[in-house]
Amino acid sequence: MEDITNIMDDVEIVKEFLVESGDHLDDVESKILQLEENPEDADIINSIFRPIHSMKGSAGFLGMKDIGKVSHELETLLDEARKTKIKITHEIIEILIEGIDILKKLREIVAKKFDNKDAATDVIDYQPLLSKISVALQQNQNNVETGFKPVSTSQDDVDDISPEPKKLGEILLESGDVSQEQLQIALYEQQKPLGEILVEKGITTPEKVENALKIQSAASKKSAETVKVDTQKLDNLVNLVGELVIANALMNEVLVNSNNTNTVANKNLSQLSKIVKDMQDQVMSIRMVPLKATFQKMARLVRDVSIKAGKKVRLEVSGEETELDKTVIEEIGDPLVHIIRNSVDHGIEPHDERIAKGKPAEGLVRLNAFHKGGNIVIEIEDDGKGLYKDKLLKKAIEKGLVEEGASLSDQQIYNLIFAAGFSTAEKITDISGRGVGMDVVKKNVERLRGKVDLSTVEGKGTKISIKLPLTLAIIDGMIVQVGNEKYIIPMLSIEESIRPIKEHISTVQHRGELLNIRGKLLPIVRLHNLYNVKPKKTNPWEALILIVEGEGQRCGILVDDLLGQQQIVIKSLGEQFRNVRGVSGSAILGDGCVSLILDVGGIMNMALN
Repeated sequence: MEDITNIMDDVEIVKEFLVESGDHLDDVESKILQLEENPEDADIINSIFRPIHSMKGSAGFLGMKDIGKVSHELETLLDEARKTKIKITHEIIEILIEGIDILKKLREIVAKKFDNKDAATDVIDYQPLLSKISVALQQNQNNVETGFKPVSTSQDDVDDISPEPKKLGEILLESGDVSQEQLQIALYEQQKPLGEILVEKGITTPEKVENALKIQSAASKKSAETVKVDTQKLDNLVNLVGELVIANALMNEVLVNSNNTNTVANKNLSQLSKIVKDMQDQVMSIRMVPLKATFQKMARLVRDVSIKAGKKVRLEVSGEETELDKTVIEEIGDPLVHIIRNSVDHGIEPHDERIAKGKPAEGLVRLNAFHKGGNIVIEIEDDGKGLYKDKLLKKAIEKGLVEEGASLSDQQIYNLIFAAGFSTAEKITDISGRGVGMDVVKKNVERLRGKVDLSTVEGKGTKISIKLPLTLAIIDGMIVQVGNEKYIIPMLSIEESIRPIKEHISTVQHRGELLNIRGKLLPIVRLHNLYNVKPKKTNPWEALILIVEGEGQRCGILVDDLLGQQQIVIKSLGEQFRNVRGVSGSAILGDGCVSLILDVGGIMNMALN
């Protein structure tokens, strides 16, 4: 690796290169997989060539010789394909993928040096790749079957990586206001702006020049519609807006309690609250990014794992434009990798077994994302062999996770795959069976205040659904009162609230109280018992019961009163309280008091197990 320390002082330039090159490489990797399916698609070849060409230019400018050299050789190979001098084959695809992997490693070295100039870095040997490219060029140049139209390779096409606005003369020429000959004469004589020369010669009018300048100006603005912002600045803005929301709520509470009758003040405060709410929505939307980049990486994963496992598997993706908070997207990548890898390796049957079952030889994994009830749901579904209850239960008993003769529902048996270290794999490989890593999936998703559901049909396939909040900073919550304490229950967990009649409450020995709601019995959880609070109402028929759902279970939570629904800005409880069961965070309410945000699943586990 060459010495790049000299450019590390140009912080902004290097940072921009790292962001831009990362986007380019992710995009190119996705396009290469598309090219593998459509090797004669000239547009795809061109869309791969352009980012590589751009990276070569940027690396050359910054003196990153290794990245520049690899990019240059890949660019040469792609240029030959653009000119139809070589044909895209499986070998060419493998070379391109290897090239992208090497560029990613070289970029990681730059990123490591950027973070710490004294950091030790690996040496990447890319000479074998360059040799493969050289051989591929020699072998293919004389054996080309032109199956597609050549792509334009004019200098304008090559260099137009970030198209610039058209020049004034080009616009006037296209509109027919001047001829090519008149334009050339004016350019030859040009000592002042072209527009003035053309008007002086009587070739065109000031109005037409003015109109052409407006077109040029509009085109210039289009290239500057997005602005790159440092993530830390964005996080600071989100925090400040959160504080503004809390301050606004405090002001509202003060005026309400003071019985303020000033109509103008109330009207202005109402308008302020609306502006703060809109500002909050806008700031949160800034952090929302599409799942497309994350889903694109899964396509490469499916290809690599299926080749290693000796299977042919196709990935179908939908809903990749669905947007999610940037922080959530960064955290969800790992769980998706575990699930999809296990679906391909252990879920999809071998080629012969699928044919014997009457299934298509090619396995199918579907990756889908969509909005549902204020959440984002990501589904990973395969058409493999599914999960076998008997096999799962037998393994669980062998590992001591379940007692012999224990009575478990089908769903409880399927959920055993989320137990730490549980696996049904017959042999240990570098891509292990479904179950290894699934405990990590569950923990990571729950840490994001999401949940994982699993459904399966033996012999047909398995579907895993991950439900996630849109953002980690704000939730819609119901404020409830128990005695003098106020708690917040996420609205997504609440199904309904009722005041039961006395006849619908029954007591079962050793099992606590049960609520009969439309013929179904649900356990009742008394918050005041869990948190040692003195309630105002102890009889369920005098108080209120919230019917909640969490982690596949339902129950009724007994509270004194409901104080209302509002958007809650979540505050962390700190490291010392991060593992408190039944609590997921805290919030500052309008009266300035701190209220705990309850984790419904944790509460049920505490009270019912």
